Amino acid sequence: MDWGGDVTIQADEMFESVVYNLVQNAIIHSDSERPEVEVSIDRRNDTVLVTVADDGPGISDRRKGEVFGRGKKGLESPGTGMGLYLVRTLVEGYGGDVWVEDKEAAGSVFIVRLPVDGATVTSRSAKRVD
Repeated sequence: MDWGGDVTIQADEMFESVVYNLVQNAIIHSDSERPEVEVSIDRRNDTVLVTVADDGPGISDRRKGEVFGRGKKGLESPGTGMGLYLVRTLVEGYGGDVWVEDKEAAGSVFIVRLPVDGATVTSRSAKRVD
């Protein structure tokens, strides 16, 4: 996928697992026949925001704080409950944080905030439809 610019963050090769797990989670938990997932990267002052937005059923306010817990998964989830736990663990190890919000129309938006720490960032957005 051509992002059309250079994006450098202060992280290691495991950051790929962060994005992979967020995208995979969005696809697996979609109630759509053709899930739509949008990944965006943006710089805000001294931070980089990586957002993964989906058009799925969303996450209740009660569950938003729980989804990053070790072994936490929904009753109907085919996963192990380790993906979002790994995301949180890695992001916090990079000095950042991660949370989930409601998407305006429908779905969820997972937001990863990382410190710039000398990074060169260009705003980019990519859309993937499976």
